[in-house]
Amino acid sequence: MKTFVGFALVLVLVGCKVNAPYVSDNLQNQTQFHQRIAILPFVVTFNDEYKEGQNRRGRKSASYWQEQERLAGLDLQKELFITLAKRVEKGKLEKVIQDFVSTNKALAEAGIKIQELPTLNRADLCRVLNVDALITGSTQIVVYPFGFGGPGQGGATTQARLFDGGSGELLWSKELSQRPTSGMDTPKRLGTSTVHELAKLLPY
Repeated sequence: MKTFVGFALVLVLVGCKVNAPYVSDNLQNQTQFHQRIAILPFVVTFNDEYKEGQNRRGRKSASYWQEQERLAGLDLQKELFITLAKRVEKGKLEKVIQDFVSTNKALAEAGIKIQELPTLNRADLCRVLNVDALITGSTQIVVYPFGFGGPGQGGATTQARLFDGGSGELLWSKELSQRPTSGMDTPKRLGTSTVHELAKLLPY
């Protein structure tokens, strides 16, 4: 029995290590100077099997899927902002979270397209947005042609990243996955769920 318990404990510890967030050595030194934080639109991708399954109901172009992924990214950006804003209201987060409308307006005025965001320097983006730190996110949605493929299959995997505004350094990142457990678990619901959980884990 002791052997089994010890073995189980090792599995738990290994699992925690694998799922542990990335934390920069400069995290505490840098985050103490963060007062205003912006959230970028998320980068969302749907798996090819899902796209092919949807295309059987009517051919959809590559531009159609690009637009669907863009809209999904904006939706998750909004969800993260709302979740963090509520934490600020409750006194659980003593930072200013720039509203997503102001962030996206500033990007548009600077001539920056959402598709370009992953390739741009984080420090430069912070200067454009006039913030001290930047949160980015990416979500992969896996859905099979006839649904998720059953409980536990498919789902949403989201990674959030925190960048320092002055140096552009990656300070923290964490990935979470949410698998379907019932027919109520739509791609949007699972993606939103991962965003809500990540909001609680940000190092502030």
